[in-house]
Amino acid sequence: MKVTGLSWTAFCLPLTAPFHTAGGPVTSREGLVVRLLTDAGITGLGEASPHPTLGRPGFHEVMAAIPGIATSVLGADPASIGRRLPQDIPPALACAISTASLDAASRSRGIPLAQLLTDRPRSEVPVNATIAADQEADASAQATAAREAWYSCVKLKVGMTQDIEAERRRVAAVRRALGPSVKLRLDANGAWTVADAIHSIRCLAGQALEYVEQPVAPGNLAGMARVRHDTGVPIATDEDVADPESARQVLHAGAADVLVIKPMVAGDLRSAVKIATIAAEAGASSVVTTTIDAGIGTAAALHLAATLPEGSPACGLATSSLLAADIIAGPLEVHRGLLVLPRGPGLGVELNERALARYATASGEATL
Repeated sequence: MKVTGLSWTAFCLPLTAPFHTAGGPVTSREGLVVRLLTDAGITGLGEASPHPTLGRPGFHEVMAAIPGIATSVLGADPASIGRRLPQDIPPALACAISTASLDAASRSRGIPLAQLLTDRPRSEVPVNATIAADQEADASAQATAAREAWYSCVKLKVGMTQDIEAERRRVAAVRRALGPSVKLRLDANGAWTVADAIHSIRCLAGQALEYVEQPVAPGNLAGMARVRHDTGVPIATDEDVADPESARQVLHAGAADVLVIKPMVAGDLRSAVKIATIAAEAGASSVVTTTIDAGIGTAAALHLAATLPEGSPACGLATSSLLAADIIAGPLEVHRGLLVLPRGPGLGVELNERALARYATASGEATL
């Protein structure tokens, strides 16, 4: 089987409401659907949705890079494409091409994509609900809804205020709404200085925290290690984990207990699997999350998460509800805090062509 065509469609999907983070609100998601057409009549799907913090420049970088990818993929066996891609392409585009090639290869064999990544994928993955409401009452109401929907874990965005007492009240209100049995993790998106992180986490530690994600800005591994040591609260990092080498550096520095793996940041899905393996060998845990991706990106993240061992922390894949619309037929739905791996071959999802046409902003193609 070889690739005979590459096509792409850019899209912009609105969110149901602004998603507040310490880096500012996110109101829409721009991305790219990639199709790899093969001479076997099989089409592999992938999605390139650059991390929201990259803004328009990140999306423009992907759009500028994709025409040049055609020479690397046309005529290739999908199984070999990962080795042919240039090293300097945007990670989100590498993720899309990797996903599409694995989707095509696994569809041709009639197996789920996850089975190309591991011999024994999990059939379902526990996921966390995410709360980004900046007002205490709204955050509490969303926590109540998450508990009533049987989520076993909630991630709460923090670091959006300089008032630690207001932060403490907001976190305490969420903990009360969740009750003692639901795990609560915090994500500061790098908003705190080292000193502020230590002070804030000590003030919030009484709320039975599973871990605190990215308490200080990326690149400060020594600071992360100090926060981890001085607070005694488990620390997770995502923005410092982009590839296997950076994962090793984080663990060598003693900077984190949990590595958060985002396919749109890690790029090739096989590289993402290697990051999780490195974490496990060091005694750390891994969590797979989306970057508020559309349905294809979420499905890819779900198949990656299915490679993690049983008992791993809940993954951040329950983000489809943040989108006002999606581009797949039959969106992936969370049931009692779980996402079930689709039964069909490959990714197990199909494009909703009408929805894609509605939200499309540009398109292109290349053929042999």
